[in-house]
Amino acid sequence: MEKKALKDLPLQEVTLRKYEEPKNLGQRELVKKFLLSIGLLNPGDSRDVIVDLFLLLLSARSSKKTLSIEDIVQNLSSIKGASKPNLRRQLRRLKEYKLVEKTLDGYRISEFGQIKSIIDAYLKEYLIKPTLDRIAQYAEKLDSDFTKSAKENQNQQTNNQN
Repeated sequence: MEKKALKDLPLQEVTLRKYEEPKNLGQRELVKKFLLSIGLLNPGDSRDVIVDLFLLLLSARSSKKTLSIEDIVQNLSSIKGASKPNLRRQLRRLKEYKLVEKTLDGYRISEFGQIKSIIDAYLKEYLIKPTLDRIAQYAEKLDSDFTKSAKENQNQQTNNQN
């Protein structure tokens, strides 16, 4: 009979990093630290086209402009890794965090909204809070199971001594 390896696949994965306060940073560096902070970019990644993509979408937000995939590819064509398939993948990642949305006209920052509002309304409420709640459930179960085990071991030792 063949043994099947079980995979521990998470239902959801959230990576958070804390960096220094955002002072004296250029726009690109600010966007990069933000994306690093929420786990959409990893430290040391040399392929950081997502930074330029998000920067482009933030710049378009001020004029309430929606960008088609062709607009995005054209604007970022000089950047390494800015192929159409890669840009679509990065857009999908930004959409998963509700930072970007696709409309009939193209892509934009969600509802041309403020990033802090998006973080408060979605990231905190639907990604972080449920994850912390589940971790607390695991902690309670650990406390419960290991407290029982300790009491059972103590009772067994008492019975063996008698």
